[in-house]
Amino acid sequence: MNSSSFFRQGILCVTLFTPAAAALPQGTQIQGAVVKQATIVFAGTVSQLGATSFADVPKSAQTIVVRVDSVLKKPSAVSLKKGDSVTVEVKDPSAFHEGTQATFYTDGWIFGSGVAVRELGHEVKPGGGKARAGGSAAERSFAQMQQQISDQELRDRIASADFVVAGRITDVHPWKVPKSAAVPYRVTEHSPDWHEAVLQIQSTLKGAKVKKNRMVVRFPGSRDVAWANSPRFEKHQQGIFFLKKDQVSGAPTAELGGSQVDAYTCLRQGDWLPMGEVARVRSLLKKK
Repeated sequence: MNSSSFFRQGILCVTLFTPAAAALPQGTQIQGAVVKQATIVFAGTVSQLGATSFADVPKSAQTIVVRVDSVLKKPSAVSLKKGDSVTVEVKDPSAFHEGTQATFYTDGWIFGSGVAVRELGHEVKPGGGKARAGGSAAERSFAQMQQQISDQELRDRIASADFVVAGRITDVHPWKVPKSAAVPYRVTEHSPDWHEAVLQIQSTLKGAKVKKNRMVVRFPGSRDVAWANSPRFEKHQQGIFFLKKDQVSGAPTAELGGSQVDAYTCLRQGDWLPMGEVARVRSLLKKK
């Protein structure tokens, strides 16, 4: 299996998406924390024990090879599809045998000529994986668990945001980094390639009224795995934006209409939602 074209040929990219992943709770029922923490979720069938799917991964008793039956969640920068073979470093190898079908909740580990992940948790399909059709059941189970935690996630997202606004992007352009930027800029494959979007506010759900109802939102144009989950914006795009004052790019202000204004970011997956979620966000705001 080829990894995403995003990775340079011949270079192994090693990424720990979640350093604290090993401390997550494990049990017979997948807990909300695991669902929320997992960056790569897929249903699959174990094909080999004590093996790896590509040479760059260190083989051990804890590594198994899993054939992907369906992909439920992944960053856009990671190339993964049905039929691919993935190396999974599991917590308890005795829980698996060849032919076991399960849903794997995982974190990225090694990306190169293939994909290797570390297990956060798993759910074995009833019947030990002997039944053949299973992707749809895994998808339904995953969707149900995501819905159970989504309201709490939204509450947390609202609470941590400086502004929550509904609006439309009127302009997008690359950001010309000022010499006064606090962060020294050295171009590498992990550079964010900052862009700026001008956001026309249609309604403010949280925060004070903004002058002229316009804001500058800074976002990474890079597809590097370090920024794989960050929203990217296009002109005329509408939605709900969960914004924080920019403390990442090195320059807290931006030019807008000839004046310097605060710059904002929304860098996490889910910091932008479609307009259809306005009613639910308003409802959760009222319940605070």
